[in-house]
Amino acid sequence: MASIRSQKSRAGCSGCLGGSPALAFEEDSVGADIIGTEWKITKQGKSPCPTLVVWVPKKTVFTELVNVNQQSKVEGGFSIAIFCYALHKLPFSVRPIFKPFVNDKGESNGTYDQLLHHIEGKTCEVVAGDVTVLANRAQYVDFTSPYLSSEVYMLVRASHEWNQTLWTFLKPFTWRLWIAIVGICIYIGLAVAILEYRVSNPKFTVPIRQKVVMIVWFPISTFFFHEGKILNKNTKVVLVMWLSMIFIIVQIFTATLSAWLTLDQMYPKLPSSYEKIGYQNGSFIKDFIMKKYNCNETKLVPLASVEEYKNALSSGRVNAIIDEHPYIELFLAKYSSNYMKSGPINQESGIAFALARGSPLSQTFSKAVINVTESDIMMEMKKKYFGFLFPDGSQPNQAFPQSLDIQSFFGLFIFIVTLAIVAIISSEVSLMRVNNKILPISNEK
Repeated sequence: MASIRSQKSRAGCSGCLGGSPALAFEEDSVGADIIGTEWKITKQGKSPCPTLVVWVPKKTVFTELVNVNQQSKVEGGFSIAIFCYALHKLPFSVRPIFKPFVNDKGESNGTYDQLLHHIEGKTCEVVAGDVTVLANRAQYVDFTSPYLSSEVYMLVRASHEWNQTLWTFLKPFTWRLWIAIVGICIYIGLAVAILEYRVSNPKFTVPIRQKVVMIVWFPISTFFFHEGKILNKNTKVVLVMWLSMIFIIVQIFTATLSAWLTLDQMYPKLPSSYEKIGYQNGSFIKDFIMKKYNCNETKLVPLASVEEYKNALSSGRVNAIIDEHPYIELFLAKYSSNYMKSGPINQESGIAFALARGSPLSQTFSKAVINVTESDIMMEMKKKYFGFLFPDGSQPNQAFPQSLDIQSFFGLFIFIVTLAIVAIISSEVSLMRVNNKILPISNEK
């Protein structure tokens, strides 16, 4: 392994806690190390590690989590911020010394596994970064409680398809709603037939077979073809309300159908083989792919930047990229229009901080991390460094419109049914009054 380069510079981690002066990092008289000389937290408890060496991985991709710049200065990042807040929660004082894990050229000095081996057996040293908790790693380091979930997803190109089929025009309404609409129309036709039959409308003085046809056809022919003649004023009220109901339903149907027809739905282009698969350089994902899919190492492509992720997928250099959930979400936040995730394909224990095995800080620091993740600080840091909150594993995509069910029009249907009943009762009352007036006159003669 190349030698680790010592950094004699002014550190840039003052922003890790929102610019708090107490957490600014400056050059120490030690010369080479980045040390918190202004870490003025003093507590009564006796510290098992008054000075804590904090190793920080050098990343060229997804620096939102850990950011070590070109001059090998620790500038912060989400993971560093959570680490600093966890130090705040400790019941005793710990003075951190932040050291980038870089070589003489300012490049990463090795993989995450090599970084974890670097603190093996060192009591007061820790790795602050986006370290995934793995069973084989737990054999030589202790992990704190995870501060981020870590499912493994597959990132692929998206296929844009229009959601149009032979029966798309029926999808705005459920089959129950279609049956209800037909039933209501037949009910209105029956109510009109009763009302007109009671006033001796000649259109309804026909055989029963023709009356059945009239029940359905008469309301339509009256309004649109002017074929029917209405004799009962209550029928007019029913037909006007029925026409209003149809108008409302047609308008809602048109709007919903438009959403179905213009929906641009994205589907993942899953690879047919696992020969050209990309992964984040230095990540454990390489070993995961080889083990899970029995891939040859020569068929896997290491990627070192977000732009390289995008270029590799768009050019066909890789068929898919396998990575952890936080990194996939950060990529999709920038390039969600042409790419999407598939999975999860594996569940990991999470992303945490690593300490040497048997470190006296392990249990206490793990509790401090839990306190931070359960507080509002976690949400604030996600918004600050990521610009968004990680969703719960759902794929950002345009969802299918929802088909309307019978409850969407239940109130309207009840109103129409009640109105028809009231109209029939009102018609019968009017006829009874007319008959009562005619009968006395007939008796006098």
